Amino acid sequence: MAGQLYEIMTKATISKGFKKTMNKYEFPVDHIDKILGCWISNHQFHGMIADGEPQIDGDFDIHLWYSYDNDSFLLKQQIHYTDKIDLSAKNHQISKKDEIIADCLHLPKCINAKLQENVMIIEIEKEMALKIVGDTTILVESKGNDFENELDINPDFIT
Repeated sequence: MAGQLYEIMTKATISKGFKKTMNKYEFPVDHIDKILGCWISNHQFHGMIADGEPQIDGDFDIHLWYSYDNDSFLLKQQIHYTDKIDLSAKNHQISKKDEIIADCLHLPKCINAKLQENVMIIEIEKEMALKIVGDTTILVESKGNDFENELDINPDFIT
């Protein structure tokens, strides 16, 4: 009995990866004096497999507050993105039964906003993670029968 190997079927994290991105977006406006602020809201995303590649598709709203001629204005745009994620274990064939879990490690935030002529250039940083959970097999070696005698087991624990 001792030293026997058992195969256990279980669900486990098969592979995972993350990606930090910094993207620049340009927003032309007719008249502008200066940029007053930048806010990001409504970040939504989901993980998927497209053409055999794991990726995260998402979008967020960007709100740009700017001034012109002693008055302030707000420009709101929706940004769509697709981030391809490199996974740690590439030898696993992803199947339809596998669960794809996307997570946002750092929410999108504006790290730089500058004005060139009548174009606002906004730099956005975010960090996303992707995890694949699927069926896998682990091998477990059993101990001998004497192992149970070494433990102080209460047989009336579950009544």
